Amino acid sequence: MESILAIYIARVKEKSTEKRALRELIQRAFHVKREYNGGEGGVGMHLTAGSHGVITADASGRITMLNDAARALLGLGLRSVIGRSVKEIIPDTRLTDVMLNDRESKEEKISAGRKRLIVSRTPVYENARLVGSIFIVQDTSELEKVKEQMQELKEARDELEVILNSSYDEIFVIDGEGITRKINKAGESFYGVDTNELIGRNVIELEEQGYFSPSVTRLVFERRERVTITQTTRSGKELIVTGNPVFDENGNITRVVVNSRDISELASLRRMLKDTERLADNYRKQMLQLNSERKDGHRDLIASSPQMVSLLEMADKIAAVDSTVLITGESGVGKGVVAARIHKMSSRSAGPFVTINCGAIPENLLESELFGYASGAFTGARKGGKKGLIEMGDGGTVFLDEIGELPLNLQVKLLHVIQQKSVLPVGGTAAVDVNVRFVAATNRDLKKMVQEGSFREDLFYRLNVIPLEIPPLRDRREDVEVLLDYYLDLFNKKYGMAKRFSDEVREVLDRYSWPGNVREVENIVERLAVTSDEVEIKPNHLPDYVLSKVSEKSNKIFIPDICPLDEAVEEVERQLIEKAFKAFGNTYRMAEVLNINQSTVVRKMKKYLTASKRKPGPKKHKSNFSSSVTT
Repeated sequence: MESILAIYIARVKEKSTEKRALRELIQRAFHVKREYNGGEGGVGMHLTAGSHGVITADASGRITMLNDAARALLGLGLRSVIGRSVKEIIPDTRLTDVMLNDRESKEEKISAGRKRLIVSRTPVYENARLVGSIFIVQDTSELEKVKEQMQELKEARDELEVILNSSYDEIFVIDGEGITRKINKAGESFYGVDTNELIGRNVIELEEQGYFSPSVTRLVFERRERVTITQTTRSGKELIVTGNPVFDENGNITRVVVNSRDISELASLRRMLKDTERLADNYRKQMLQLNSERKDGHRDLIASSPQMVSLLEMADKIAAVDSTVLITGESGVGKGVVAARIHKMSSRSAGPFVTINCGAIPENLLESELFGYASGAFTGARKGGKKGLIEMGDGGTVFLDEIGELPLNLQVKLLHVIQQKSVLPVGGTAAVDVNVRFVAATNRDLKKMVQEGSFREDLFYRLNVIPLEIPPLRDRREDVEVLLDYYLDLFNKKYGMAKRFSDEVREVLDRYSWPGNVREVENIVERLAVTSDEVEIKPNHLPDYVLSKVSEKSNKIFIPDICPLDEAVEEVERQLIEKAFKAFGNTYRMAEVLNINQSTVVRKMKKYLTASKRKPGPKKHKSNFSSSVTT
């Protein structure tokens, strides 16, 4: 055995560079240790290989030597195997099959029990004659485990790398000395340089050189806790940065993991939003002003009656002071116009005139619309809050129309605003001072509402400092004709027309009661101007309800226009039958008051009344019914 190994080593020494590399590899890998001892035969060799088994065989494949490691790896125990064939102790190997004709080193994996082994065979030649082989046996079970663990670690590292680089946020890792260890790809756009240039550099140095400011890592080391700040980078980015310290068992900071998100666009959008909100508030003020001007710009107070002249003089007088005014009157009499006149004649005319219709805004929104709300006051509230309509009127006049519709719970808050001149937004904790004048209006009887408990008495007296009551149009007939002429002229100019009223129309409209007051005058005049086909507006252009109302009031029947006499007679008969049936609903009573036969009444009813109109009306026993015909 010693001679075979000596020949092998000698031959390896004499081989080419490739053989020398192989020899060095074998000696390094298997820790071959040679010890030369003097003795008979010349050279004595003792071979050890640590955890690696070594087997030598002669040219016929019979074992000449094996070490203890080989016995342990192959499970041979103390059995005598010297002189036996290698095939017997390594039955699964094919290495012995090529011993006689293969001059190259071979390696093969085999199993021995639960162990996974690698067996390598190297032939030994002398004078081109095979004299034996060396088999090296290595246990790879632990190596395979280590290899699997290394593969798992590699896969985990690769997966972690993918996850880090897939993050929208930057992840910046610093060690306990403040040295940069890792930056993911999200950070490449933050600093204007390749992030590899920052690896290995101290964060204090990077802060001093302006890569970012301030350094959140420095603050984490100082405070020894999580820190979140806003940071600006060299490339102009604005970041929201959070630094998280990692402690060891001794409480020392070993890592600082920094998470950064680019909020440059968000900050820009926030600034744009604030600018837009300010612009929207300005536009809202302008819109309120323009809306008031649009509504009231052409609605000058047209009046010739003594009642209205006196009221306008009072309105002009009180415009010079800031006292609260309560305007009362029926719907459509012009309460809003009087309020706008007070504002325009006052020292606040340059400020806004804000109209708030307390009956038009839903009750659940009224409070926030009137008083505004603070940021986060409720779900969906605009960030930064919103000014209320009262605050929007700062420096001007707030017109509270339909004040009688204001809920009781908000009456208390309005009273506080009038008294304290300050507004507390919904969800807010600090009141906002407001400089406004209040003008209120209603078509309801507030005194009666106070008695009924539906309107606060203290608020009523706060509003009723200067009362102005506008009389209905039916009580100031002098104003009807001037209003008709004013609005007809207005719409003629607006639509490029030249319409005019006939005398008959003026007579009818003068007799009309105008339950809708000035607003109804405006609406009817526009309707007549737009719908009449002729230049002169005649009675036949008037709405039926106007003619009917006038007839009822004056006890006269109006014929809309000149027509054949038989048609006029039929029209009179039709109107008389309709009115009598509506009043009495009894053909005998109708015949009595109309001074005709009952059979004639029945015949006329069939002629002029449809079946749906022949339902019995109220029965009356006495009547002074009479009518005259005006043509």
